[in-house]
Amino acid sequence: MYSTLLQSQSSVNVKALWQSEPFIVGNMPNQNLTRWEVLQAAEQLSQHNLGLSNSTPLSATVLFQQRHHFLISCLAVALKKGHTILPPNLAQNTLSQLNKAQCNLWVFDDETPQGLKEQNQVQSRQIDYIIDQVKSQPLDFDEQDLESLFSSIKDSEIWLYTSGTTGAPKKIIKTWQNLIHSAQIAINRFQLMQPNYIVATVPNQHMFGLETAIFWPLFSQSSLWFERPLFPEDIRDALQANSNFPALLVSTPLHLNKLQAFDLKWPTHLTRVLSATAPLSKSLAEQVEKQMDVQVFEIYGSTETASIASKQTTVSDQWFCYQNVELQPQHNQNYAVKTPGLNQFELLNDQIELIDPRHFKLGKRNSDLIKIAGKRASLAELNHRLQSIEGLTEGVFIPSKTSERLIAFVVSDLSSPDIIKALRKSIDPVFLPRPIIFLKTLPRNEVGKVLYNELQSNLTHE
Repeated sequence: MYSTLLQSQSSVNVKALWQSEPFIVGNMPNQNLTRWEVLQAAEQLSQHNLGLSNSTPLSATVLFQQRHHFLISCLAVALKKGHTILPPNLAQNTLSQLNKAQCNLWVFDDETPQGLKEQNQVQSRQIDYIIDQVKSQPLDFDEQDLESLFSSIKDSEIWLYTSGTTGAPKKIIKTWQNLIHSAQIAINRFQLMQPNYIVATVPNQHMFGLETAIFWPLFSQSSLWFERPLFPEDIRDALQANSNFPALLVSTPLHLNKLQAFDLKWPTHLTRVLSATAPLSKSLAEQVEKQMDVQVFEIYGSTETASIASKQTTVSDQWFCYQNVELQPQHNQNYAVKTPGLNQFELLNDQIELIDPRHFKLGKRNSDLIKIAGKRASLAELNHRLQSIEGLTEGVFIPSKTSERLIAFVVSDLSSPDIIKALRKSIDPVFLPRPIIFLKTLPRNEVGKVLYNELQSNLTHE
């Protein structure tokens, strides 16, 4: 694994990359961290009595939002031959189930959430103390130590979970080696071995955030803003904190749409925006490109596969696979994918139309098609029709569990008859919702995906 890492960094001075060049950009220059300082802090943290004994496997859930606290924690757990658990959400029920399933569970967070009370805990102040020690007693870069460290953690696991938007979250196990190999092909696609600066609004605990805000920066020549900014002014300030290199903003369609409502002057060194977690409309991509004076790219992937392709939304509807991504036909436009980060072929959740070995168009999700009264429809298309109604803020369809009808959940001041009247103009009557349920907001996870299972669980009238 390490030899592959060195090959990817052959065009740069490895010692300078790891020991001299700023990696984590903080609020103040003295808060900046190099990659080598991050690794040294992780080694020291791993020696701080994590786990009950050397023979007891260490399980840890890492909930920090600040990038350096999160990364140092994950590295420390890996060095202890433990596994890092990244829960799909912070709901009390989710964390209680995690707590019951794991023995010797450590919580890396400043506040222990409900469901994880009375567990061993590491707080950010403890990590900050270790960072201060590392900075006060710096160690020279040692390539053999670096090689030994990554060799020792290559099989350590990170447990991620699918979003659970349409059912129970599924556990996906990735090794550090898996994630590093996946990162390398993305780094190549976006030319991140050239100096650049990443600001990300996505959480560390989901695959999109884990890739773009942790693994891509660590193993490239990127520098990274230390926090997860959410408000427009905070995002702009984070971008302005490092104007030495071209900047890359990582976000989601939901977040980018909200940013369009603010008339901000964006830094000129912001050159690219990356988006994932939901389809990005061409019109929104055009708005972002115009307002921010950037190129907007979408990322295609999943928790199971990590990212495997990209496209510039305003230029093409074809996805361009990363290098060394292999697509294998299955049946009914289904494909499996193999990448350097996958141990075997993984079935994609979407149907695709293969243009050539490197390009494809995206079809429907295998879970998207529904059949009512002998007629078929796409839930995504029905949702689009619903969300296009003037005066409706948000809306989604879900299938009823007790009848053939569809149910609509909406955020709107319109009445049910008004919504039905509007829908009759664009969809077949068999797909008209019965009932329509009004909410103040739709439940979403940290990356903006609607939690359909939570909508189902809240149904009391069926």
